[in-house]
Amino acid sequence: MKKIGLVVFGILALAVIIILIAVEIIEFALGAILLGIAALVLWGMFKWAKNKIED
Repeated sequence: MKKIGLVVFGILALAVIIILIAVEIIEFALGAILLGIAALVLWGMFKWAKNKIED
């Protein structure tokens, strides 16, 4: 009986670790996507401002 409890606890611990890693990967991916969007927006604004200054 004790062995089954340890196995279940081990599986739960492993599942929690896998979920935490997956969440970190998703957050990193979302962060990278948002950073890319922000960079594109800033680059677009820079180009637009540069064109306004040149006109």
